[in-house]
Amino acid sequence: METYNKYCQDFINDHLDGFEGQNVYGCDLGGELTQGINVDGSATYSTYKAIEYLKFWWDDAADYFQYEKDNFGENLHNPFDNPEAYHVCMIIQGVSSLLAQCSLINKYWNDTFELTPKRVKKILRQIEDKEVQL
Repeated sequence: METYNKYCQDFINDHLDGFEGQNVYGCDLGGELTQGINVDGSATYSTYKAIEYLKFWWDDAADYFQYEKDNFGENLHNPFDNPEAYHVCMIIQGVSSLLAQCSLINKYWNDTFELTPKRVKKILRQIEDKEVQL
């Protein structure tokens, strides 16, 4: 299994090129990339796999639990009642955190920009050495 950080980096790597040619706001890119799993409510399509990831990411899952309380005033999903939804929320926040650390994304945070092949490559380079910050 991959670490939480590596999983989120790979998620971006696997999905960003599918948005080439589209115009997006920098602040919305994380949500755009994770929209599919958010709508589906699962990234693994397996409760067992989601549980296994949460067990492997135990410390990160605890940090995310506190992040939700601090930022939303409550926990949106209980990892014991709905591990797939909790896993998805962790991925959404991890992807968004990594992207928010990119200078290119910050340059266009409140503006739209086209995801050209050159910009996609630049974003992928910029997330290589970043860590998810909750």
